[in-house]
Amino acid sequence: MRDPRFVLLFASQAINMFGDRALLVVLAIWVKELTGSDALAGVTFVLLSLPSLLAPLTGLLVDRFPRRLTLIVNDLAATVLVLCLLLVRDAGDLWIVFAVTLGYGISNQIFNAARGGLVHSMVPKELLGDANGLFGSVGQGLRIIGPLLGTVIFVTAGLSGVALLDASTFVVSAIILMMLKSTPDLVRARDKVPGRLMGDLTAGVWHILRDRELRGAVLAVGLALGAGGLLNTAMFAAVDEGLHRSTAFIGIVATFQGAGSIAGGVGTGMLIRRYGEARAAAIGFAFGAVGMALVIPTHEVGMCVGAVLVGVSIPVFLVATTTLVQRRTEGELQGRALTAMEALIDIPFIASLGLGSLIIQFVPFRFIYAISAVAFMSVAVYVLVLRRGGAASGPEVPAATTASEPTAS
Repeated sequence: MRDPRFVLLFASQAINMFGDRALLVVLAIWVKELTGSDALAGVTFVLLSLPSLLAPLTGLLVDRFPRRLTLIVNDLAATVLVLCLLLVRDAGDLWIVFAVTLGYGISNQIFNAARGGLVHSMVPKELLGDANGLFGSVGQGLRIIGPLLGTVIFVTAGLSGVALLDASTFVVSAIILMMLKSTPDLVRARDKVPGRLMGDLTAGVWHILRDRELRGAVLAVGLALGAGGLLNTAMFAAVDEGLHRSTAFIGIVATFQGAGSIAGGVGTGMLIRRYGEARAAAIGFAFGAVGMALVIPTHEVGMCVGAVLVGVSIPVFLVATTTLVQRRTEGELQGRALTAMEALIDIPFIASLGLGSLIIQFVPFRFIYAISAVAFMSVAVYVLVLRRGGAASGPEVPAATTASEPTAS
């Protein structure tokens, strides 16, 4: 935070994320009110996730243009997109909501990759974990505040009120980014082999798959989220059948998880500096495993403590993996590598959401929690074994060419 450039980037992105959190849940609520359909309301979350399949294209876009400019243009385009929600009047306008939701998902892809590239350019490698953890902590905290404020505004002023709030955050974010000068990322380097579009598009995926440490780390997160996605549905059964409480109790559990996520995001940088990315990720997976196991006896205290541990685990292993990808990727490939990472971990997560909705009718929720806990602990062991196998000895790519680096101890 002593770097004024990072302060500006952090401020713009925090404001941006606040608007996101306020709107995204409201979109699903609005679809539910328009149609009365839970399935159509769920479509909004699918549409938000689908753009991860466009990772090669969005990643190449981020790597082809100055990332500060990309973020500014992305904010302004998102402003226009969100304002289209003011045209929604009844169920016949549902297509507008879905179109905006899909566009919002694409905007988020560009947002995450461009921000990651800028952070890589301006932050020394020993502070990458702290920077990513700070963004992760704020993002998780806003998951609590944003939806609450968005729902209040929705109840009092309707969808148009939330849309205007979100649009204003994009405008403020763009203005702050315009104040961000002297970044080392203003001119983008071209790829070494020009004219090969397909090779350029898939460069991020191949970079991850060819690097043993990156491949193992991203695979571990994908497997963990694939198991964790089953819990989105199992949670309802745990509260209903296990605790015999109304679904409103899930809001309490989510609050505990959010608090854990804030703590996890703040502490991830320290864990990475002390243990390295692989061990930090393993610690995160282990926290998640213990948290899931505590839910199995289905006691209120155990479920809330388990939610805190799961909350801690998510930013720890996600930030550790993101930092590892940034550290082992050259500057001109940052956008494609980061979007490729998101796609590779999102695909199993999306698939598990659908699978969880199917199997909860036939499989006890305690068994699902047990399987997920075993999967998280197994992934933690896998990451440690992979590291001991020599994966961590590969070459590093400097995180920032403008900052001096301390001598390794």
